Amino acid sequence: MLEKFQNLRFTTIAENTQCVTPDRGHKQITLEDPALAVMTDHRIEKVHTCPLDRSLDRARKQMAEDHTSILLITNDSDEVQGIITASDIAGEKAINYMREKGKSRDELKVKHLMTHREHLPALQMKDVLEARVGDVLHTLNDTGCGYVLVMSESKGTNQIRGLFSAQDIARELKIFFEPSPGARTFAEFTKALSTNWPH
Repeated sequence: MLEKFQNLRFTTIAENTQCVTPDRGHKQITLEDPALAVMTDHRIEKVHTCPLDRSLDRARKQMAEDHTSILLITNDSDEVQGIITASDIAGEKAINYMREKGKSRDELKVKHLMTHREHLPALQMKDVLEARVGDVLHTLNDTGCGYVLVMSESKGTNQIRGLFSAQDIARELKIFFEPSPGARTFAEFTKALSTNWPH
């Protein structure tokens, strides 16, 4: 079975060898870089999912274990039903739901607080391939969204290929950014950011 293959040549690991620091191929991200530089690509990075009936406390624990603030909610057929974020679980959304429905926190499941599939912001991968980091931030800011999903199609099946997170992008840019709808806000943001760009 292996007759047509050959051994690869080993090399010596030098004394001063270090591990690679993840940088997605870009040492210092700017608004002009390709949008892919800041996309969480699920062909490379694991998708964090949880079932509809998972309790809020278990979902929060999973987020901590997986080092993520966003979980995709799936049904028994692994079809995406919605999304839940750390702020959904810890913020006023949970309190308001308990007050309106007369439920205790122990009774709440992620399906009660998730943002349903039809209300999720999404982009097509073909458009992302032509976009820059600044385009993504402008879109997030203009809509007030903290994240946006990226869709693709494979063998006639719709798939979530990845996502953009405002929090993650801000970390890459080494700036504070919180989506605030309004062109003037974004103009002020880009002006402030430009002073930190490498020239």
